[in-house]
Amino acid sequence: MKTIKWIWNYIYQSRKMILISIAVLALQQWVQLMSQGSQKFFIDDILVNKNYAKLQWVLLYLTITSLLAYSLNWIGNYLTRVNQLNLHRLMGTSLMAVIQRKPVAEMQNHRTAKWVQYFTSDIQQVSDFVSRDLAKGIQQFAGTLFLIGVIAWASPMILILVVFFSAVYIGLGRYYGPIMRSQTKEMQDRRGDLLVKIEEGIASTREILAYNRLEWEEKIFRSTFQIFYDKVMQNGKLTNSQLLLSNTVQWMGRLGVLIIGGYEVIQGNTTLGTFVIVYQYSNQLFQSFQNVFNFFMNMSGRLAFVDRVKELFEQEQVAEGTKNLTGAVRSIRFDQVSFAYSDEGRQVLNQLNMVLEMGSKIAIVGTSGGGKSTVAQLLLRFFEPTQGSIRINGTLLSDIRMDQWMSRISVVFQEPFLLPDSIRNNLILGREHLSEEDLIEACRIAQIHDFIESLDEGYDTIIGERGYTLSGGQRQRLAIARAIISDPDILLLDEATSALDMETERIMQEELDQLRKGRTTIIIAHRLSTIRNADIIFVMDQGKLAEKGTHEELMAGGVIYKQLIASMAEAS
Repeated sequence: MKTIKWIWNYIYQSRKMILISIAVLALQQWVQLMSQGSQKFFIDDILVNKNYAKLQWVLLYLTITSLLAYSLNWIGNYLTRVNQLNLHRLMGTSLMAVIQRKPVAEMQNHRTAKWVQYFTSDIQQVSDFVSRDLAKGIQQFAGTLFLIGVIAWASPMILILVVFFSAVYIGLGRYYGPIMRSQTKEMQDRRGDLLVKIEEGIASTREILAYNRLEWEEKIFRSTFQIFYDKVMQNGKLTNSQLLLSNTVQWMGRLGVLIIGGYEVIQGNTTLGTFVIVYQYSNQLFQSFQNVFNFFMNMSGRLAFVDRVKELFEQEQVAEGTKNLTGAVRSIRFDQVSFAYSDEGRQVLNQLNMVLEMGSKIAIVGTSGGGKSTVAQLLLRFFEPTQGSIRINGTLLSDIRMDQWMSRISVVFQEPFLLPDSIRNNLILGREHLSEEDLIEACRIAQIHDFIESLDEGYDTIIGERGYTLSGGQRQRLAIARAIISDPDILLLDEATSALDMETERIMQEELDQLRKGRTTIIIAHRLSTIRNADIIFVMDQGKLAEKGTHEELMAGGVIYKQLIASMAEAS
C-alpha cells in the first residue's frame, strides 16, 4: 500500500492527461469490438437471408467504426507516450535531487553504474508501467466488460464456461505474482552488479593492460555474468511453466465454447451469425483474461522497480537546514569536533577546537593523516561530525540552509572534476550572468588564459571526458578560475596547486592574494612554500590542533611546523 501511495504522488501531477489517455483507449476498445459485430448482420441478413439491400449499410457501419477505432488508437498511443516522457522527467528530476543530497560516504560506497541504472532502467520501467501498462490494463478491462455483456446476452452457458476457466487464470496469477515479483527484483539487483563490473572494467582498461591482468579481469566478469545468467534463466523457467498452464486452460475453454455453441446452432437456439460472433468474442474474452492476467503479472514485476526507486527515496539524505544565513560570515568555530569515516574506523579528528576568523588568509597544514583535508570535507557538509559541532556566526552549520551556505563558499579540490564540454561551459557552470570579461580575468589570475587563447577554438575548445585532454596542472588552474570567478565570501583550496610548478604557483598566489585581500581564503596545503605569508597557520597533528601562528611565530616557537619545513627541505 505504501508503494501505491508513493507512486500516486507522481500520477496525481499528470492525472488529467493520464485520465484522458485511459478514456480514449477504453473507447477505442469498445468501438473496435462493435466493428467486429457487423459480421453477425453480414452472415444472418445478407448471406443467409439474402437481403442484399443491407450490404451498403453494413459496409458503411464497418468503415466508420474501423476508421474511428484506428484514430482513437493513434491518439491514445500518442497520449500514452507523452505521459510516459512526462513521468520520466518528473521522477528523474526528483531522483537526481535525492542522489545529490545523499551522504558522501554512501555515494563513495557504490559504483557510478549503480546510480545510472536507476535512470536508464528502473525509472523507465516505472514510467512505462504507469503511463502505458496501467492504461492498457484498464483498456483490456473495459473490453472484457463489453465482451461479458454480449456473451451473457447471447449464451449464458458459454459465459459460465468462460468465467470458470477465467477463474483458473486468476488463481494462476495470484500464485505466480509474488514469486515473479521477488525474482524480478533479484534479477535486477544482479543486473546492477553486472553493469558495475562492466563500468569498472572499461574504466580500468589502462591498468589491466599495464599489469597484464586480462585473464583475471575476464574471470571476474564471467563469474559476475554467470550469477546474472542464472537469475535470468530461473526467471525464464518460471515464465515458461506459467505459460504452459495458461495455454492449456485456454485451449480447453475454446474447445468447450465450440461444442456448446455448435450444439445450440444445431438445435436452432441461436443463429449462425450470432454463433460466429459469440465464438470470436469468447476467444477474445479468453485473450482479454489472458491480457488481464499478464497485466497483473507485469504489475508484480514492475512494482519491484517501484520498490527499488522508492527505497532510494526513503534512504538517509543530508539535512537541508532551515535557518537563513543573513549578513556576512564573521567566524567559523570548531567545538570539540571528533570524526571517523566509519563506525569502527579510527578518529581522524579528535576533539578539535579551532576558530577561523574571516577576512584573512588561513592555512591548514599538518602531517599526513593529521585530518586537515577532513576539515574541508566537514565545512562542505560532505560529512557530519561524529561528536562536537561546527558553528557559523554562532549557529550550527547543520541548521543553516544548505543552498545559502554553499552560495557563500567555493572549493577547488586536488583532483577537480571537469565536464566533457567546452572550457567556457566548464567555467560558467550554468551561471549565465557571468560576462566574457569575468571569464578572462579569472583565467588570467589562474595563469591559464594565455594557454586557452593559444587553442584553435579558444574558450570554446572541447576538453574531453573529465578534461583528459588537459594536463593535471591545467585542470587545476581551470578549476581555480571556476572557483574565483564568482568572488565567493570563502575560497577553499584543498591541495589545489599540487600539480603546478613552483614558479607558476608563486605567480598565481601573488595574483590570488591581491584579488582576495580582505576576503577569506582557506588553504589546505602539503607544499608549505605556498602558505608562508598566511595571516594565520593552523598545524594539525593526530586529529588535533597542535600549533597556530604566523610563519615567523611558528618557526620561532613551534615544533611540528619546523619539522614539516625541515622534511620539505630534505625532500627538495
